[in-house]
Amino acid sequence: MTSTRSVLALRAALLVASAAIFQCSSSTTASSQLTVDAGADAAYCYPDNDGINGGDYTFDLVVTDTGFFASGPDAGMKDILSTQNDAQVTLTLTNKGTTPHGFKVGCTTATAPAGCPTTVCFPANSVIAPLAPGASTTITFDTPTPDGIIYPFTSNEPADSDVHELNDGQWSLM
Repeated sequence: MTSTRSVLALRAALLVASAAIFQCSSSTTASSQLTVDAGADAAYCYPDNDGINGGDYTFDLVVTDTGFFASGPDAGMKDILSTQNDAQVTLTLTNKGTTPHGFKVGCTTATAPAGCPTTVCFPANSVIAPLAPGASTTITFDTPTPDGIIYPFTSNEPADSDVHELNDGQWSLM
């Protein structure tokens, strides 16, 4: 009787583990990208590396024809943004260039358990369409769950693709 219960308990444990893996892989988009909408499944696929997540972050970012720069108290800092994972970000982008420039955080790869996506991305609402010179806009979004990863950010204006300084930004999730 005890061995039958042990076998049944083992089968139940395997069924629960299989369901967890299936849930993780079912929370991805068709291209196997994980976004912030994956919720609790993302925590299974990407355990928190430093035990800290969340918080509120505000960035005032200036884009010119030659790169991205922080404004305000961090004026002059260039190309690197750093936050916790699962944090709320308010980002203001001001175009001080002479041509349109935008903002987009690119996808990157991550190590994950079998059945989980390895391509990870910021949410769609973290993109700022190219702004006219002198224009400014503010967006609010949540950072993704996978941390310990550096995500690239760029200007998403097609004419900026050949300007190295507008394509070498880094967003570090701790």
